Amino acid sequence: MKKVNKIAALIAGICLINAGCAVHNEEPKESQGMVTLQVCIAESQWDQSIDGLTKLYLKEHPEIKDIEWILVRQNSYWDLMDMKLATGTLPDIMEAGAGEKLREWSVHLIQLDDLPVLTQMFPDVVEAGKIDGHYYSVPDAIYGMGILYNMELLKQAGWERVPRTKSQLKQLCEDLEKKDIFQFMNPYHEINTWVENGLLQMTALKPDPKLYIRRLKKNTQKPIVDDPDWQALFDFCDLTLEYGNRRPLQLDTDLARNYFYIGRYAMILNESARDLSGMKEAGQGVDQVTQIGPMLLSDNAEKNPLLMDTVRFGVTRNSKHQKEAKEFINWMSGDSGALAYQKENMGIMPVIASECQTGLCSMAKDTYEYYTRHKMTDDLMGYLPIGIAETTSEEWARYITGEIDRDELLAVYEKYWDDYSKQE
Repeated sequence: MKKVNKIAALIAGICLINAGCAVHNEEPKESQGMVTLQVCIAESQWDQSIDGLTKLYLKEHPEIKDIEWILVRQNSYWDLMDMKLATGTLPDIMEAGAGEKLREWSVHLIQLDDLPVLTQMFPDVVEAGKIDGHYYSVPDAIYGMGILYNMELLKQAGWERVPRTKSQLKQLCEDLEKKDIFQFMNPYHEINTWVENGLLQMTALKPDPKLYIRRLKKNTQKPIVDDPDWQALFDFCDLTLEYGNRRPLQLDTDLARNYFYIGRYAMILNESARDLSGMKEAGQGVDQVTQIGPMLLSDNAEKNPLLMDTVRFGVTRNSKHQKEAKEFINWMSGDSGALAYQKENMGIMPVIASECQTGLCSMAKDTYEYYTRHKMTDDLMGYLPIGIAETTSEEWARYITGEIDRDELLAVYEKYWDDYSKQE
């Protein structure tokens, strides 16, 4: 039987800061071996599906006794990993990310250059897992991150496709209002996640987003108060608030998703197909009619790419089961049976082209189309300075509640980049 425990939040001494962390494992089976692998990832929406994946692997690998999953909300994942590093309790496998985060953590990970699955993957996606010429993280799945649309509700308002520009999005909101259909469900409760994704979507408006992020870090960009792309981010946020639910900061994220899953709202912001099982469990068929599109900051459709969110795994240096951990990652990312299960139950887009031809849910199909048409960002997750979302999220919350205006929030960022550049 499945065992699920919540890891409590402790704020004294050695603390585990975690808003929703579940531990999943199967009961031991006599025919299985002695190795238990522990996997910790920032994907708590998988908690309804992960046991099936474990059963599939254990059936094929009798040398493994069990796989224990620690699933953590994204906005508290790195706090947990820092605690585990400090206490010497890192798991065998962790979600390793890319960019600045991967570079920081690569000293605690082993090289994965010899994994056979690497040669099958999309080159640009797998290359993002390299540090100094070696692979330290391996991609398992791609999600498009943006706006989810209930197409049945859009059709009631006369829309046969999702909007592609900011002006079209505003028109959609007005057309939905005429039909008395609720527009945006805004889960700003996960404020750190919104801040990071919003900033990344804004940088995606730039000709070279990674170069722009480097300029921000050196504070050599033009004043952001005069930057139309920063203003576009605030305009987009304001639009979602104008046509969104009340109390966007207080509404629990899971409850916000449920409102969308039962068909009460036409759109939900800052989401992906990760919680496909939750949509199916709602029983309203929303999983069959949901499409995904980017956060629409620009009136130029070509400047609105879908934000790429990649799940990446690494093996920790302190793992006593490095060989078994590498074999599991290779299986998860490259085995047809494992990928078929993840496509059906976790809504993933695999990182292997041949595995994207069949079995994708509607949102994963959209993601694959954005990717193949080069309408998706590079993997930008992890390229912003570590801690920027946490540092500025309180001011974002004050902006969302109307306590400060955008000029005051922009001043916070002007100071942040100035201070950051002096520390470099």
